[in-house]
Amino acid sequence: MNSVDSKKLPPVHSFDVEGMNTLFTIRIRHADVDEARQWAGNCFRQLEALEGQLSRYRPDSDVSRINLLDTGESMLLADATYRCLQQALAATLLTEGLFDVTLGAQTRDEEVGGSGPPRGVLTLSPDRSEIVCEEKGREIDLGGIGKGFALDEMARTLRDLDAASALLSCGASTHLALGSDSWAMDLRGDGQCERIELSRQALSASGLGEQAAHVVHPDTGRAPEYCFRRVWAVAANAALADALSTACLIMNEEELAGFSASLRDQGVLLYWERSTDGKVRKL
Repeated sequence: MNSVDSKKLPPVHSFDVEGMNTLFTIRIRHADVDEARQWAGNCFRQLEALEGQLSRYRPDSDVSRINLLDTGESMLLADATYRCLQQALAATLLTEGLFDVTLGAQTRDEEVGGSGPPRGVLTLSPDRSEIVCEEKGREIDLGGIGKGFALDEMARTLRDLDAASALLSCGASTHLALGSDSWAMDLRGDGQCERIELSRQALSASGLGEQAAHVVHPDTGRAPEYCFRRVWAVAANAALADALSTACLIMNEEELAGFSASLRDQGVLLYWERSTDGKVRKL
């Protein structure tokens, strides 16, 4: 925590709920536990609504309906879906196409890349909440940004409720620090643990294992030869941190170093663990 005497601070109350196929946890520093519980409840109801719009596993979600569009068809989107896709598009541009939420056809098969290189075109309207299927073939999968986006949305709710300090987490992979406190975060490599302090920032991790099975290269639609065991990204918001850690996982060391240098003035920090030695390095 920060340097203020902890005896003078209100307690931290922790609340959690299952959502988006993982555990979401909200830790709120507040004097009134009942009010903190009410705030967390508001956030968890918001999370449930977001999952109903963003999950490709919900047949009535916006994402599922997008994935059924035929060539020439379009649909209006819920405001949250549109904003999430806008942020996904911004991350695509920032990573020069390495982050791509339209590779759903490549990631949904049990064998990654079974659908081959991506085809088709989806276009997001710049001035209204609409998406157009220019050519059928692309499918949306928000697995690399949706959970981070949900944390950002819940943090905005907490700010509106005047929450002074909170840490919002999605499993062990993505965290968002809100308010005056700093929170100790351990970046655990196989051979080393690096501790950082998170304050008014987000941290997201991507790594080998179950998550990596859904990270494919946009040029081939297949999983690459990974150079890193894990990558961590610290950024201003959770959606961006989520997207960056996903994209960085499929870079090589030279690409990662150049990408890190290009983001230095934006306050983005990148950490990585080489597969061979388990050491956590900072760029």
